[in-house]
Amino acid sequence: MNSGVSTMKKDETGSVHDVVRDVDVPFGGLFGSISQQRVLQELVADPYSTYTPRDLTELTELTEPTVREAITALLRLGILRNISRRKMRPVYQVNQDSNRMVALMFLRYAVLDDEYSEDHLIDAVKCYHESVHSTSLEIEPGEFTSVMYDSYWSIAKEALSGEKAYVAASAGV
Repeated sequence: MNSGVSTMKKDETGSVHDVVRDVDVPFGGLFGSISQQRVLQELVADPYSTYTPRDLTELTELTEPTVREAITALLRLGILRNISRRKMRPVYQVNQDSNRMVALMFLRYAVLDDEYSEDHLIDAVKCYHESVHSTSLEIEPGEFTSVMYDSYWSIAKEALSGEKAYVAASAGV
């Protein structure tokens, strides 16, 4: 696995430093456990398949105990679900109702877009919106951040009232 790409970058003082960006790290390196990242990477790559621990062991090239530990964490997070009735031979499937999984799918596009200056995330959001709401969504690339912020803020304002909304606004939520 490639450890990253080296680039030169100036810090606050103007000094130039060699910076290594981990472009091959799944999901931009946001997760702490490399083994869990590797399992998640396989699940996001094919979220409609079913998986046994052995399948994930072969796909990730990790040990079976390490894969089982990652599976346990993903079950607890609601990203995976056990669809088998047999306790000794579990079969797992991505929980399609998991908002975390939807976010991970979007994150995959966001990381690629950031690395290659493309706009696939917008297309993914439009496709998701149309599949969930059966309506068309029109977003221009420059408007995407504003739309996401406005949507989040309107949800936050509805969820909070009076003092709580003021505290959230002052905290930048």
